[in-house]
Amino acid sequence: MQYLTEILNLAEAAITGDRRKGLSYAQLLAEKLESNGERKAAERLRRAVSSPKSQAGVTAARMERLPVDSESRLSLADETIVAPGDAEVFLEAHVQTSVDEFVRYVRASDQLVAEGLGIAPTLLMYGPPGCGKTELARHIAASLQLPLVTARVDTLISSFLGSTSKNLRLLFDHVAGRPCILFLDEFDALAKLRDDRQELGELKRVVVSLLQNIDSIQGKTVVLAATNHEHLLDPAIWRRFAYRVHIELPKIDERRKMFAKFLGPSTSERALEHYAKASEGLSGSDIRDLCESARRAAVVDNAQSVSEPEMLRRLLIRTMKAESLPIPQLFALAKERLPEVFTHRVLAAAFHMSPGNVTHILKRLRDAPA
Repeated sequence: MQYLTEILNLAEAAITGDRRKGLSYAQLLAEKLESNGERKAAERLRRAVSSPKSQAGVTAARMERLPVDSESRLSLADETIVAPGDAEVFLEAHVQTSVDEFVRYVRASDQLVAEGLGIAPTLLMYGPPGCGKTELARHIAASLQLPLVTARVDTLISSFLGSTSKNLRLLFDHVAGRPCILFLDEFDALAKLRDDRQELGELKRVVVSLLQNIDSIQGKTVVLAATNHEHLLDPAIWRRFAYRVHIELPKIDERRKMFAKFLGPSTSERALEHYAKASEGLSGSDIRDLCESARRAAVVDNAQSVSEPEMLRRLLIRTMKAESLPIPQLFALAKERLPEVFTHRVLAAAFHMSPGNVTHILKRLRDAPA
């Protein structure tokens, strides 16, 4: 049955007297009706929720703010609307398949609930920093056309005993009452192993509170979580997530696509191949930063595009972590690692010298006594 999820949430809101939740799901249902061509039904529903009897509730729902910490008065989360196309991810095929399946099942929640199958819309992302976990959360929000509510872990974790669990309850109550995605970034700060002897008893109770809160909204609100330190997570946390995706550092194919995206269509296929090879070990965030800094330099220098030698120079220095390394040693490392990419001509152009000078530097380095 179409729209079953919204109807069930409206029924629950009516039974429990939760006006905010009822208004939120009524508005979502009106948007779905309109997008499916049922404009008259959508208009009728909107008139019903904007009638004098419910107008005060509508105004309150529009003006309602995200929950705040009772002591600091800081917001417990940030909310963003991600438009389709504003978030792009570069994932390995098997990871992309899992993400696509997750999004497809969330979209088909009406059909699944009608068949008595239900769905646990929870996904845990883990992997090294900068590999695209936050961008993936934005991508999922854009695909599902739902607001992304990102928890502010620094505010959630209070210095006052007992306040962290209270903050979690406030945040989960907020997202349970409206159609949205809750994103718990830096998840390990909240979900650490309970047998960690260095942690206080109160922080261990936070894990119990977190488990209870996830269970309380399972099947209603989409929950995403991300961590760079999956080994720190409590085992019980893993069982709360129906989907788990390990996002590793990008492979050569994904790196090639990133350079094509971040540098634009003027970049040649040969240059893209060289960049993909020279960027092994870098994260997606590293690649984006390098491309943007190279493009900024090209604009300041009045160049029409980023030159291949300049991009390769930046990649060589970043991958070798060689900001202060002498040029002879840098050349030797480049030749040892990728001689087919870092030719004499490329090195000469990248470091503003003649090919003969490069030859001389490398020869002198080879002839030096050990």
